[in-house]
Amino acid sequence: MDTVLTILAVDNQRAVTTSLRYVFAGPRYEVTTAESGQAALAEISARTDLFDVIIVDYKMPGLTGLELVDAIKRRGAGGKIIVISAHLSSEVRESFERLAVHAVFPKPFDVAQLRSAVDRIAA
Repeated sequence: MDTVLTILAVDNQRAVTTSLRYVFAGPRYEVTTAESGQAALAEISARTDLFDVIIVDYKMPGLTGLELVDAIKRRGAGGKIIVISAHLSSEVRESFERLAVHAVFPKPFDVAQLRSAVDRIAA
């Protein structure tokens, strides 16, 4: 059997995390969802292994996506990070690039491109 990719999907909109569960349904993927940055950090802390890919929204209450990515990096919590957001100004995009995220997608995102990016960066 192929390796199972573990994915953490973080978005305060339940419809988005539900969609991501659907996009990555199947035996090749294991998807955990979190509806806030704080919940994502709790999921990361509760694991003994690292997520392969972390998909993060930018605009969330509490911790923004930028703050969450920074916290993940400072903790050494690993995982390749993909950002999806409807609020991607050039300044926000540059801020994520400085944090060395692996891909940035505007919402609405192309499902095939997102799935391809996950497979590519997790390889």
